[in-house]
Amino acid sequence: MRIILARQAGFCAGVKRAIDIAEECCDQEYSFYSLGPLVNNDEVVRRLESRGIIPIETLEQVNPPNRLIIRSHGASRGLLLEAQSKGIEIIDATCPLVKQVHELVASLRGEGYDIVIFGDINHPEVQGILGWCDNKALVINDVNQVSQIKPGQKIAIVSQTTKDENKFYDLVEAINLKIGEVKVYNTICAATKKRQQAARELAQEVELILVIGDRKSSNTTTLLRECQNTGVKSYQVQNAEEIEPDWFEGVSTVGITAGASTPDWIIKEVMDRMTLLEENDKQETNGEITNEESFAHMEAEMADFTTPSRGDIINGKVIEVRDDEVMVDVGGKSEGIIPRRELAVQDVESARDLVAVGDEIEVMVLKWDDDGTILLSKKKVDSQKVMDSLEKAFESGEVVEGTVTGSVKGGLLVDVGVVAFLPASHVEDGYVKNLDDYIGNIYRFKIIEFNRNKRRGSQVVLSRKELVAGEKAKLKEAFWQNIEEGQTKKGKVKRIVDYGVFIDLGGYEGLLHVSELDHHRIDHPSNVVSEGEEIDVFILALDREKERVSLSRKQLIKSPWQIVLEKYNEGDIIEGKVVRLAPFGAFVEIEPGVDGLVHISHLANYRVEKPEDIVQPGQTINVKILSIDAEQKRIGLSIREVAADTERSEVEEYLDNQE
Repeated sequence: MRIILARQAGFCAGVKRAIDIAEECCDQEYSFYSLGPLVNNDEVVRRLESRGIIPIETLEQVNPPNRLIIRSHGASRGLLLEAQSKGIEIIDATCPLVKQVHELVASLRGEGYDIVIFGDINHPEVQGILGWCDNKALVINDVNQVSQIKPGQKIAIVSQTTKDENKFYDLVEAINLKIGEVKVYNTICAATKKRQQAARELAQEVELILVIGDRKSSNTTTLLRECQNTGVKSYQVQNAEEIEPDWFEGVSTVGITAGASTPDWIIKEVMDRMTLLEENDKQETNGEITNEESFAHMEAEMADFTTPSRGDIINGKVIEVRDDEVMVDVGGKSEGIIPRRELAVQDVESARDLVAVGDEIEVMVLKWDDDGTILLSKKKVDSQKVMDSLEKAFESGEVVEGTVTGSVKGGLLVDVGVVAFLPASHVEDGYVKNLDDYIGNIYRFKIIEFNRNKRRGSQVVLSRKELVAGEKAKLKEAFWQNIEEGQTKKGKVKRIVDYGVFIDLGGYEGLLHVSELDHHRIDHPSNVVSEGEEIDVFILALDREKERVSLSRKQLIKSPWQIVLEKYNEGDIIEGKVVRLAPFGAFVEIEPGVDGLVHISHLANYRVEKPEDIVQPGQTINVKILSIDAEQKRIGLSIREVAADTERSEVEEYLDNQE
């Protein structure tokens, strides 16, 4: 006969915590009492009682300075206040998950919700929950009791932590059909769900299942029902003495599981009893595991049922994901919580953005939290792996890649798996004006400082300076190999100074002098170009010995005279601006960089003594082009002819109208 132990069986983390707390109180100076049995297992309660943990029924049985242990099922708020008023010191062994239900119903009650509790009204856990919502909740144990809820109520549903999840959702569905606003909180313990799932999986491998646990234990009763529902023959026993040999006639494989309040030593006694029953069995061992080997394997499994210690790195499976935390099955009887802040280096709005139910992950045990929850961190495991990798990169001089995430005083923060620091002086191989321009970009870095034991400042310090200088050197070499005078190149404006503009040509910077920006005089280069702008430039001259490049922009744009020759003809009347006066006439700008002369004789149709009697600098006037001398670059203009042409037009129009 082969014996298989369920993957999940025995004490859950909450019960184990309560037992550990009670055992710490044993053999002390004061007497310790538990209000009701500490857990729903008579064997455990009797063992604790033999060591001085006495179960009682009322507070009147406790006299200070003796202490009161609150059992794993919890207690009502009123009872805790009464104990406090009597001066009784309380040792709280309430299961952390039950305590969360207490806080939840108190909050929901304060928000005006009518509370519905799925559970057994006489169960101590349910009695405790009732006490945290003013004893005004409705306790329902069957979907047929939904009729007690009145339509129009504002309902919030919670569950006793040891109930059947399928029945809970059957109840939720029935309430949803009847009530408008319903808030649903699945408060069934993950340990309960895991033990039920493990039992269902076990049923697929065996012909008979033994369910170990006290008959008063709700989660054990639920576990037995789950086993029976699979169709596999199932028996519940409280201890090894209740095992009947007749059950196993003709059975070759037996499964063993146990409720969350069943201690390891009772499970082992049952396994010992099963081994004794096998002594008379003749079993072939041709390549198969013998009874002795099988039992040794199960003992090893039992040895795995230990609580991980602080700092341990263990494998876990995600069993529930909420926005602010993740519940993880870390094997044996332990479940842990990863707060959102401990999931990754970078914060996220929801834990659902990072993990999903079923994901297998590595976590580090941080501590048993104040409420008894095992606090886990995925971030620290990931960070430790990253730090190992970064240390190797630091020692070998390997380049790493990271994303700039923010700026701080003196530099930038970079995500390289952990948060590293990039000093401002190491961002480039020169001065950086605005560090914020780098945020959000991915770059390559060298690690210049690594100290995982550093307590202040960053453990990882990065630099781009050397890499940037190396890249520029390669680009510079390629630039000088390919550059020639007369080429046209696209470049980026890097710096603007009074005398010109420095252009990045992709490996080298050339100077575009202010005189080469345009064909006409420029007051300042910033009037023509801006930093960061891309422009085409002409390679005007090269000095390879001194590594100087002279650039021109005006070589690539039309000269003002080219524009004039293409745009204007003799006889055109155009608009221009008076730019200066001379004794012999007025100069008028017709295009930037091109002025025409209105001789004094053409300022008016009468004799003019001084040009300023007719026009003033800055004045916009209409002029007629008399002549264009492209070779001498001279343009003759007339104001007088504009007036004459206008007069002739008016006369001709008058005569035409007379006809």
